[in-house]
Amino acid sequence: MEKTNYDFKIIEEKWRKKWEDDKLFEFSFNENDKLFVVDTPPPYVSADHLHAGHIMSYAQAEFIVRYKRMRGYKVFYPMGFDDNGLPTERFVEKKYKIDKNKITKKEFIDLCLKETEKGIETYRNLWNKLGISVDWSKTYSTIAPLPTKVSQWSLIDLYNKGLLYRQELPILWCPNCQTAISQSDLEDKEYDSKMNYISFPVSGEDNVLIATTRPELLGACVALYFNPDDERYKELIGKKAIVPLFDYEVNFKTSREVDMEKGTGLMMVCTWGDQEDLEKWRLDNLETKSLLTPDGKINELGGKYCGLKIEEARKEIIKDLNEKGFLVRQEDIKHSVNVHERCDTPVELILSKQWFIKIADNKDKWIEMGKKINWHPQTMFQSYESWVSSLKWDWCVSRQRYYGVPFPFWYCSNCEKIILPEEKDLPVIPTKDNSPVKACPNCGCTKFIPETDVMDTWATSSCTPFLLKEMINNDKLFPVDLRPNAHEIIRTWDFYSIVKSFYHFESIPFKNIMVSGHGLDEKGKKISKRLGNYVPSDQLVEEYGADAIRYWATGATLGQNLRFNPQEIKKGKQIANKLWNVYRFIKMNDINTNDYELDYSDCWILQELNKTIKETTKHFDNYYYAKAKNEIEEFFMSKFADYYIEFVKYRLYGDDIKSKAGAVRTLNIVFNDILKMFAPIIPFITEELFEGEKSIHISDWPKEKEIESSLDISDFEKSIDAINEVRKYKSENKISLGAEIEEYKLKTDVDLNKYGDFISKAIRVKNLK
Repeated sequence: MEKTNYDFKIIEEKWRKKWEDDKLFEFSFNENDKLFVVDTPPPYVSADHLHAGHIMSYAQAEFIVRYKRMRGYKVFYPMGFDDNGLPTERFVEKKYKIDKNKITKKEFIDLCLKETEKGIETYRNLWNKLGISVDWSKTYSTIAPLPTKVSQWSLIDLYNKGLLYRQELPILWCPNCQTAISQSDLEDKEYDSKMNYISFPVSGEDNVLIATTRPELLGACVALYFNPDDERYKELIGKKAIVPLFDYEVNFKTSREVDMEKGTGLMMVCTWGDQEDLEKWRLDNLETKSLLTPDGKINELGGKYCGLKIEEARKEIIKDLNEKGFLVRQEDIKHSVNVHERCDTPVELILSKQWFIKIADNKDKWIEMGKKINWHPQTMFQSYESWVSSLKWDWCVSRQRYYGVPFPFWYCSNCEKIILPEEKDLPVIPTKDNSPVKACPNCGCTKFIPETDVMDTWATSSCTPFLLKEMINNDKLFPVDLRPNAHEIIRTWDFYSIVKSFYHFESIPFKNIMVSGHGLDEKGKKISKRLGNYVPSDQLVEEYGADAIRYWATGATLGQNLRFNPQEIKKGKQIANKLWNVYRFIKMNDINTNDYELDYSDCWILQELNKTIKETTKHFDNYYYAKAKNEIEEFFMSKFADYYIEFVKYRLYGDDIKSKAGAVRTLNIVFNDILKMFAPIIPFITEELFEGEKSIHISDWPKEKEIESSLDISDFEKSIDAINEVRKYKSENKISLGAEIEEYKLKTDVDLNKYGDFISKAIRVKNLK
């Protein structure tokens, strides 16, 4: 059918429907097939603000997916959705303007499930529009029965191996979300603060001075520490200090970890202000004074300050310290504080009974396993290694939330023995299901308490590498071949997946990991819902088309941030238009004959095609999609469109049928391979122009061509130099490149006996000297 005008909206919709009707991307395989398994990052379904950053990250991985299909791999590319956890809960609370604590648990979960379904549909619509070639028949959500079963099996296996334990410990806690969190949930945020210099009376002596940013924790002070080498305080050994306002005594202790240059050299240890407090409390078995309530208020240990929020208590205590003469001075400082990444609330350490997976004492193993994985780019391994080296605590995997995968445990109400279900009974909901035993095997008690905590979202999503093999029920799918994700979840999804896969199978979870950067706005700021600095993705697709936006996504290599640039998107449209017009030009000059003859320019462009295929293949094999795109574009736009097509026009319009047939044959061969090389990046226009019997996306990747000619083209570049010389002359003299000139004397050293006729006809010079 003749193709006249290129309308991307019609063409893209046509092929979306065709691919879906043909089930082109559905996964099936035979035992001898080459497999390529992709562990797609399951996005939060609460992300109703899809933008160019999402497009960039998912498109970059999908370039590799389409390339692998064309290399003969059977690709398993499911789409998952992370639909449990705080992001969904907070999204629902905000959207419906409700307090989850003031409605029933079932009502709240029903709303979460409702929004989950909407979120999945939002993603599916966008990914289809973009040509993201996932297998929608293999969609999963992390709260569905099979993922829940796998997540619960994981915890039971870890418990049986002694790697999961429950203990009352000081844990990281978000007073706003009122749940335990893990180290990976933290971000650093800088605040304007004050360093408060507070005088502590010493029994029978003068006062000593401590410096603290947290005077509200005075009621939890359990010791004062100094470095044993600090001559200023050696006389304090064996003495006691009196805590201002609270009027109780604490001991002086020593530790070489105390920095003599920090503050006054005296360190106030409370339970618990930070990691240093926690370490000294553990090492020296200090008293526990748990001062804070789960909602971030001072409890009864705070005396008159009981019931005040942390900020309120700080102001009141500073006021009282000043009035009673304990506050010596204050200094304005910039203070870096750990906040919960989900809500920006400063986190606290509070005493709570939680579930933990052992990770902190196994750092060498995590680094060893990380080295077995191919990182793209390799520099991202350094981020992983740095995170592992910074680990301080075991992984707290229990959360005090409504919407999540439940822990599969019950407790004996008498002796607290933990009761586990059988694997065949998974998944279970302990708050609804009966205990799997009638009587406690330890004490015989017949009453059981269900665990009400749910899992950390990463405790479920970290199971996806081995969830995929359960979806197909075939162990050949593990470890997976590719894990694509953004760099900020190296410390969470990637790290925890490595932990789980090693503990369960002594294996890496994935062979390759490709890490994308962030999408930035036109001013270079990270695109975010809070800033509102983005155009919604569906609007971008409507305005520019999927191919053009996918082309833009090649603008950054892996790990690099990419600035949104409408000009680059328009360049993608120009490429599509150029392909369209070149196709029409070739078809207008088609000829049906097998009697052909190749010329020098045919051999040259085939040679250049072979070089391009070789380099492009190498780049895609190494996940260098940006370099691959540059290689293809340079060949197509410059060597093929700007040079070769101009070189052969005189043959196409001439009377030598064999010469014309040689040019047409070469045009078709080269253009067909150009389409194939572009196909992973711009799938719609290439599918439209491809004339194979099956889809271009399951056709064979181009191979280097045997050039059927004995012509010597070792010096052909000289003829191109000569043509460039004449082109420059015409341009400088404002002569149309298509206009014929009578005579031109070349400065370029070229064999005119060999190439003179070709140069004259290609650049239209009657008499070439």
